[in-house]
Amino acid sequence: MTISTISTTQQSNSMRLIIARQNEELAKLTMESSTGFKKDVYAENPGSATQSLKMRSLMASTESFQTSNKLLEGKLETAYDTLSNATAVARDFQDLSLAGEITSMNRSEYRQQAEDTLHRMVSALNTTYGGEFLFSGLETGQKPLEINAAGTGVTYLGDTTGNLSARIDGTTDLNYGIRADDPAIMDVFDALNTVLSTNLDALSDADFEILRDNVTGLMNQGITGMTSLAADLGNNQAILENKITDQASLLKIYNNAVADVEVAEPEETALRLKQLMNQLEVSYQVTSRISGMSLLNYL
Repeated sequence: MTISTISTTQQSNSMRLIIARQNEELAKLTMESSTGFKKDVYAENPGSATQSLKMRSLMASTESFQTSNKLLEGKLETAYDTLSNATAVARDFQDLSLAGEITSMNRSEYRQQAEDTLHRMVSALNTTYGGEFLFSGLETGQKPLEINAAGTGVTYLGDTTGNLSARIDGTTDLNYGIRADDPAIMDVFDALNTVLSTNLDALSDADFEILRDNVTGLMNQGITGMTSLAADLGNNQAILENKITDQASLLKIYNNAVADVEVAEPEETALRLKQLMNQLEVSYQVTSRISGMSLLNYL
């Protein structure tokens, strides 16, 4: 019979290798405990790691859209408020134009109100957000309106080729731009120009009433159109708000999916640490006993 024997040196070296591996695992678990994240998730679970990378890519894309959408949200809010204010200014003049009979003595007030309305509307529609003009079409660096030399009307200086739009997710474009040369807005400016370019004092009462009827008709047409434009902006705001909400929900889903793969559960990590420390303690004890053993002790 042949009896295989293992020297105490071999046994001691084997135990040292075991202890080295245990210490390596201990260092990994200690790091996971302190950071809250698994150390070698991609090496230990390639399939889940691939899914995590995909989720992280989707998260990055969604976060990028959400950031730009929140900026766009502010722009749309400013545009809506501006257009609504301009519409209110126009309506104030319309109310004056509709206010019963305007005598010869009050025509100067009528003209003054038209001039004030012109300046207030131009100032409103030249509003900027983040350094960009909101009603200049695609040429956001150019102010849209300028009062003409005569002071009776406006010149549109902005782009005429298109309106602003934005990609709000991977497949959706939101067309939200409104230009200051929109027919509805220009109807209001044409009405004001009629008042300001006419010598009102030279008109007979009958001719003045005809002018006022024409002005009121144009104002009504323009205000109705501007109200519709504001409603379109409000609808775009609602679409964008829903999109931002949906993206926030998606980010939670993606984050949870990544966490399932990458996050180290505190309770599980603590339990594994405790078990490993117990194993190490036993390994150290065994190694110590093997190191102290000698055949002479048993002869």
